Amino acid sequence: MTILLHPTRATHDIPPAGIRRGDRMYHALSDIVGPEGGRELRREALACGLRLGWIQYEGAYREHFDIHGRAVDRFLARGARMATNREIGELLATKRATLAAQAAPDADDDST
Repeated sequence: MTILLHPTRATHDIPPAGIRRGDRMYHALSDIVGPEGGRELRREALACGLRLGWIQYEGAYREHFDIHGRAVDRFLARGARMATNREIGELLATKRATLAAQAAPDADDDST
């Protein structure tokens, strides 16, 4: 599907990346709910030159990479698009609900 880029600001300095508090950054995340979304995100991150070790909240509903600079241009060139706060909020709510539903015990299970 699509990688979404959500604009944000750095909350602290990240010297190895040349980022200072307040600099423009982006959260890169997949719009696909579930494990396939994580696979898409990792695949695109590798193609854009990111290290998989930089992923945040791996396997969680808010799994993402923080990106800036040329990485943003590489993601956009590969078909990513900017997303609004509302769009990201709705997506994360859907992802969270889906993960919760998958983790909940089956209500129809009469094995007890």
